[in-house]
Amino acid sequence: MGYQYDIFISYKRDEQTRRWISKHLKPLLEHYVNLELGRLPVFYIDTQLETGGTWPLDLGAALGTSRTIISLWSKTYLNSIWCTTEISHMLERESKTGFRTAERPSGLVFPVVIHDGETMPINLSSIQKAEIQECFNVNMSPDSPRAETLAEKLGPIGRTIAEAIQTAPAWQEKWRTETADDLYRLFYNHAQVQQTMTPKFIPA
Repeated sequence: MGYQYDIFISYKRDEQTRRWISKHLKPLLEHYVNLELGRLPVFYIDTQLETGGTWPLDLGAALGTSRTIISLWSKTYLNSIWCTTEISHMLERESKTGFRTAERPSGLVFPVVIHDGETMPINLSSIQKAEIQECFNVNMSPDSPRAETLAEKLGPIGRTIAEAIQTAPAWQEKWRTETADDLYRLFYNHAQVQQTMTPKFIPA
């Protein structure tokens, strides 16, 4: 099979963030990474809600076939078991393939702070991050000062991500199966917990 995606966008899912990614983040990253790679990068952006179907298997398979991950950091990022699992798998891949060492200091994980970078765990805060809090506004105009600032900040990130895409480790089949299995197990266990909970009603 091999890699299917260059960049996996990991974020705490909500409609505002999803719109901002599509309207502002993806077009700019696509432009800057294209300049370095000489081709358009292939993104994976989950557009489904966290319910039903076999989406955990699809999500896990996508993560397992992605070269890099961008984690859109906010105070609630690690509140999501899905986000936590996504970034954990890629950090483990870095460790097992020799990234973030003296010989190979680069990585496959790119934290981008959209809100409150102060609460980032120590193992993530040691990774160079991009802080774009002032640019996280879905309603900003493409010609606004905020949009210009976002473009300036994403230029260097685009170059670094392009380098990571070009130097990504040889793909391994187990990455796809392990991530798909983990996310499906999380979904199944979460659903079982929800089904056994006693409904709570608010008195009229």
